Amino acid sequence: MSAQAQRFVRWALAGLGLVFVLYAVSDHPLYGGEPGFGWTQRVVCGLGVVLVVVARVAAATLVARLVVLCLMGTVALGLGECAGEMVLGPRHRPIYQADDEVIFGFIPGRHSVTTLSERNGGATIHHQINDDGFRGPALREAGEATRVVVYGDSFVHGYYSPDEETFVAQLGERLRGHLGREVEMVNAGVSSYGPDQALYKMQRELPALRPDAVVMTVYAGNDYGDLMRNKMFRVNPAGEVVENSWRLDEEVKMRLALAQRSSILKRAIGPMIRRIGRDRGRPNQAVDLEFLLAEAEREYQSHAVDGDPTVTNTHVDYYAADVSLTPNSDSARYKVSLMHGVLRRIAAYVGEQGLPLVFVFVPHAGDLSSAYDWPAVDPERFPDYNRRNQVRPLEELAQAEGWLAVSLFDAFQARDVNALYLHGGDDHWNGAGQAYAAELVAEAMLAQSVFSTL
Repeated sequence: MSAQAQRFVRWALAGLGLVFVLYAVSDHPLYGGEPGFGWTQRVVCGLGVVLVVVARVAAATLVARLVVLCLMGTVALGLGECAGEMVLGPRHRPIYQADDEVIFGFIPGRHSVTTLSERNGGATIHHQINDDGFRGPALREAGEATRVVVYGDSFVHGYYSPDEETFVAQLGERLRGHLGREVEMVNAGVSSYGPDQALYKMQRELPALRPDAVVMTVYAGNDYGDLMRNKMFRVNPAGEVVENSWRLDEEVKMRLALAQRSSILKRAIGPMIRRIGRDRGRPNQAVDLEFLLAEAEREYQSHAVDGDPTVTNTHVDYYAADVSLTPNSDSARYKVSLMHGVLRRIAAYVGEQGLPLVFVFVPHAGDLSSAYDWPAVDPERFPDYNRRNQVRPLEELAQAEGWLAVSLFDAFQARDVNALYLHGGDDHWNGAGQAYAAELVAEAMLAQSVFSTL
């Protein structure tokens, strides 16, 4: 190798090393992750320094090989990221983005893949968020078919079920069969949403959607807690439910953004490593009712007592243990008051739009039967516990207000709960549970002549 060629490869390798150092210092999120000089940045920076040193002291032939190796590795990594985005993106790229009005929402056009546990069948579920931000196919023009919009959380979104098994789709099938005309179902459910977020979502969407009916699903298991975590409303000293000035925690907002900008290969490999660590560690612990009760008290203290407006938890929904186990506690009473106020606002807004509204109250599987894989409640520790504690405040409010509401508690309790819900830590309803709920809701809507004016 000529002296000129040797100088060239040394400068080339040193230049590559300098690029690595500058990339580490730039703190770019693709491989750097969250802001700060973390371990990834240290590794990249260290590699760059090593390349600069090697370029100066190593033999020219070794330097030349390293230049070729670095260039080939960079190209391979780039191709891997492009291919990984297509193959791994639907499974490892979140479908959510921060939203100034509803805390977070779907990213339009996003395709997602979920695989159920072996205990729940092990199926791989694909679902699409359309360009309007709803699960399912593109919407028709308003007025082309009878349109029903269904709001709620993951029980409506149904990411764990194929399109045709979701509560929304099965409700549509039953309505079509009875009405004898085309019915377009709009799945407006978003996993981890509370009724407060659904209210603001309605205000944003209903005027443009121009539906013929609205269904609002409330999951008694954790929607009470969502109101505390979201901090969109509060109960004032006069007992009135009023809007609250909330703000999304900056770190949470940052992580939502980084989830869309970080390396897809890094996002795919990280969970695999953590999963291996969990498998080698202690087995998964059972549901801890005392922990859930303590978390409910902490949420109450943060929102109702301290008045902290910062939203720090957007997706982890805890069972409302206080409403269920200690219904006379301050936190439980506050949550019920908050829930009543938000549901009244939903009913008032939908009424102002001149639309029929149907509430659907979904019970937690563990409250339906002791046969479900949920811890037994000690009656001495929790003497006020009743299986209906979470659903009863919803039922009583609907009856007092004269709303059309379908409580699934009695009907679901009369059947085998294990045949209606998933298992292994996933307490969503399965395809059979969604089918039964769709049957009950369709019967109620038809019996009450919800579509009589069409």
